Amino acid sequence: MIIYALYLAALFLLLKDGIPWAGAVTSGSIKTRGARREVVRRAEDPDRFKRLVAQRFKGMAPGALCLAAAIGVTLWTTFGAIMAAA
Repeated sequence: MIIYALYLAALFLLLKDGIPWAGAVTSGSIKTRGARREVVRRAEDPDRFKRLVAQRFKGMAPGALCLAAAIGVTLWTTFGAIMAAA
């Protein structure tokens, strides 16, 4: 059951920053984090936009690591079950 939690955590951590990142890349505007959220547009402030998009992309790293761990555990368990049956 813990593997399901790991997959769900990975999905949450990936989508938490992945959806805003994909929206920013396609639309050209991104919202800052925090209490006073403001919209930063690529055409108006390209350097700040680039930094914010890079932060969102780096924010997906824990989710990617969780997903890699979940896939690794799944493959390891499957391989172990196959070897035990043989």
